[in-house]
Amino acid sequence: MGPENCCNLERVEYFPLEEYISRIKLNSNLLYHLEETSKDFDKYIKLLSSYDPDIVASFLINSFEKEIVDSNLIENHTSNYSKINENNIFYYTLNINHQRIKNLHKFALEKETIDDYRKEEAWVGYVKDNEKHIYWYGAEPEDIKKFMDDYIKEYKANSLSLLNSNPFLKSALITLLFIRIHPFGDGNGRTARLLYDMKFTELINKIYKTNLKISPLHISNSILLNQPSYVHALDSIYFDVKHDCNDEINKWFDFCLNMTDEQLFYLSNELKNKNRYLFNIENPSLKNESINQKIKSMKIQKLH
Repeated sequence: MGPENCCNLERVEYFPLEEYISRIKLNSNLLYHLEETSKDFDKYIKLLSSYDPDIVASFLINSFEKEIVDSNLIENHTSNYSKINENNIFYYTLNINHQRIKNLHKFALEKETIDDYRKEEAWVGYVKDNEKHIYWYGAEPEDIKKFMDDYIKEYKANSLSLLNSNPFLKSALITLLFIRIHPFGDGNGRTARLLYDMKFTELINKIYKTNLKISPLHISNSILLNQPSYVHALDSIYFDVKHDCNDEINKWFDFCLNMTDEQLFYLSNELKNKNRYLFNIENPSLKNESINQKIKSMKIQKLH
């Protein structure tokens, strides 16, 4: 059971993320949901692979730009399209390290300089009448580097376990861990969603033998439309090794699968209808020679 009223005022001191993850047991309802989502995603990838590579490139860039806008709107921020077009960060590697995470954070916040991990406490909640209402704390500042060392190790873990090999579960897991560590003073959610896309893309490439640099599917639009459920799912989870929160973590996975289901339904219909927005080959990004070369290197093989 999660914290009462989603409020946990205990400070988050270091514990091994490997131990936290090892306690997760996937329930039968989630496994059934995962199987159904995977079948629908397979149909979606087959549909996407039926289009000309230039059309696919246009679709991927347009959907990525929409993802950045929607991810910002979740945090009540707007995004500058020109900076998305100018910034090459998402196109050159899916590898991860501390510097890469900080660069992603810089990109997410559209900043000129790179921030280090925070050195002050962080909490999630709100202020009313000059009084703090705290739901939970991020990791203690002195423990962030140790947590993030563990995070990178778990991000890279490539065992055959379902949690490590399934793109839907692994992406949801690394998003949860990042948000609850809360390594930056601001922009943790936006950075976490970029990491979600990166990990998802990496695992999709392994499964479908593709060479994508941009995720073929994003979920921020659905999160934006379901913000209360998103917040509740995150706030209901204990981030420590003292409590049993297996049910709540399963509910988080289920929520992310629901967001994926919504986007699969929407995008599959738009692809079948050849929506003009999704097939905008006049996208300015495609005129950027550097980006264009990287997009051209991406492959979605014909799937039968």
